[in-house]
Amino acid sequence: ILRGLSEALDLNLRDGEMSISDILTVLQNSMTMLADEKGKKLEFHVNVESNFKTDKHYFLLSVFRNLFTNAIEANQDGNILLTFTQREQDGQYLFEVTDNGPGIPEEAVKQIFNRTYTVSSARTPNSSTGSGLGLSIVKAIMERHDGTVTCESVVGEGSCFSFTLPYSNS
Repeated sequence: ILRGLSEALDLNLRDGEMSISDILTVLQNSMTMLADEKGKKLEFHVNVESNFKTDKHYFLLSVFRNLFTNAIEANQDGNILLTFTQREQDGQYLFEVTDNGPGIPEEAVKQIFNRTYTVSSARTPNSSTGSGLGLSIVKAIMERHDGTVTCESVVGEGSCFSFTLPYSNS
């Protein structure tokens, strides 16, 4: 699959590694298609300080895909702005994913990484979307690689998910 994506998108895959830019190219293309299918417009901004390569691309693809998908599904006005930022500090890679969605209520932010909690049900009690596993899996993946994940959100203004990942585990 990766070889096919590499050829189709002109990615530079070598030795089973992907650069952060290549991971984001794959995700940007698939998320744009998802937004289009839902009748929404996606604007995607990427700020990458160091385009490092990683052999952990599968777990990063999973983590970022989950957040991007959540942002697309939560946005009800149809104009989605996603911003991805990567930088380095104190022996760690720092990542931020921000969106312009409806935000998450403060009481929900405290629970969003619990396995059975869904933000969609907190927003719309009769909602059947979401399994409640996405963000708990994101947290488990990051912790398995000695990383962290946190969320800050303001209702009506959007959310920001922040990640850290030590150099040694990337």
